[in-house]
Amino acid sequence: MVKAYILIKTESGKEDEVLKTLLRMSVTEEAHAVFGPFDIIAEVRARDMDSIVEIVLSKIRRISGITDTQSLIAVDAEIDMSSSGLAS
Repeated sequence: MVKAYILIKTESGKEDEVLKTLLRMSVTEEAHAVFGPFDIIAEVRARDMDSIVEIVLSKIRRISGITDTQSLIAVDAEIDMSSSGLAS
C-alpha cells in the first residue's frame, strides 16, 4: 500500500463542502481542515503509485471548489526501535 498526504487549497467558503466530499471517498483514510497556507489535508491510501496519481488527477482535483493541490508521498521504512535509541 502507498500512503499520500494531499494538501488542498479551496475557494473561500468551500472548505466544508470539499471536506465532506473527501470524507465520502473510499480511498480517504482521514481529512482535516487546517490553518496555514492550505485549507485541508487528506490522507489517501492506494495499492501503488499509479493508483495515487489516478486518484489525485481524476478524483480529488475534480472536486468542485478545489483550486490547488500538493501531494506528499509517505516513505515508510520499518525501524528497529530497540537499536535506534528511541525505545524507552
